[in-house]
Amino acid sequence: MKIVCNTSPLIFLNSIDKLDLLEKLFSEVYIPNSVYDEIRKKGEKEKILVNINHLLQKGKYRLYVVKNQMAVLSMLGRLHRGEVEVMVSYLELNADFALLDDLLARNKAQSMGINTIGTLGLLLLGFKKGYVNNLMSLIDQLILKGFWISEDVYGKIMETVERLK
Repeated sequence: MKIVCNTSPLIFLNSIDKLDLLEKLFSEVYIPNSVYDEIRKKGEKEKILVNINHLLQKGKYRLYVVKNQMAVLSMLGRLHRGEVEVMVSYLELNADFALLDDLLARNKAQSMGINTIGTLGLLLLGFKKGYVNNLMSLIDQLILKGFWISEDVYGKIMETVERLK
């Protein structure tokens, strides 16, 4: 399975030491060039650039150059370039998922027939597959790092964890 990743989920996964979850769940992990550029600019804070470069060098992750730049330009506006490149890359690569957290971007992607998953969904999938043991602890760590989650969603995840135990 293939996944195309946006910046903020990568940053949040890195902040809780779970970047490796992507390679466990997906056979191909793609990062569009504009997402990589954003990571380069933000990478000093959490040392994400070092970790991403390491995964790229190991061949676990791949950079992707979007071919249809006209599609990217036509979608820019309320969406950031990275989000748009994730969507266009998904279509060009015939990927299985687009990793997006921003609600506006997810809604746009879903309206285009793109399967989306967010950071929380990825962690939950990892929990279901046995790669994540301490799901609620990781979500609490994300919240402390600035990740926003509604009480309702938090409660639903807790219920799911209890049901799956």
